Amino acid sequence: MSTKRVLGITIFAVLLIIAAISVTLITLFMRRDSDAVQLPVTSAPTEGQNGSEHDTLDRIEVNRDTIQAVVSTLSRPEIFSREVLIESFWEGGNAVNNISVSVSGGMTSLRILPSVGVERRIIVTPEIEYIWYKGDRDPFTRNISLSGDDLRAADEYQMLFTFEDILKLDSDDILDAGYYERDGELSVFAVLRSRAFGYIRTYYISLEHGLIIAAVEYDTNDAIVYRMAAGDTLVGEVDPAAFILPDGTDLTQKKS
Repeated sequence: MSTKRVLGITIFAVLLIIAAISVTLITLFMRRDSDAVQLPVTSAPTEGQNGSEHDTLDRIEVNRDTIQAVVSTLSRPEIFSREVLIESFWEGGNAVNNISVSVSGGMTSLRILPSVGVERRIIVTPEIEYIWYKGDRDPFTRNISLSGDDLRAADEYQMLFTFEDILKLDSDDILDAGYYERDGELSVFAVLRSRAFGYIRTYYISLEHGLIIAAVEYDTNDAIVYRMAAGDTLVGEVDPAAFILPDGTDLTQKKS
């Protein structure tokens, strides 16, 4: 065999080996990259979309150490409606409130039907709260623009826990956390201890909508004191009459 032929075979073999090594390195790099753990990423909603974009959620292990990072990525829909059931318990009794919720244009409208008592209506805007009972002609109004926290005010009137408060907690107050799925909707839960009373509170928060879908609280004797459950969230849908005052004023048409 000629020297030139031997040299050609040798060069071909070396190139083949280099190619095999390159393919192996690329494969290992891609595998390492796909195995990287990332926190959920909330992308900006495009036209026609509402709420957090978690369809492409990169799963991480949700626990007491990571729940605050997950919650920090969530945002509530700008327009939605849903039904909420709130139950309060005490020794010898309980109370039930059915609440119809509509949120649009930075305003929250609540129709509260208690198990005992008269239907109550509340509309919270960034500047003013309107409160009246069924049959009233003039609502009570209160300026809340100074506090600048209409979101919290709306949660309080719904008797809801503001789940964003989880971000302010000391990690020692978070007892447990993880994933939770209800009717195909992926959520996370967080178990917290109240420093004020020592009560144990559990939140269930939708990753898709950034809303509490359920909650329960127990006192130091393991007796239930609070329970909340929400129906389906209808994103982009509200009752047209939800933001109309007793005198017929439509707040969606009123310029601030």
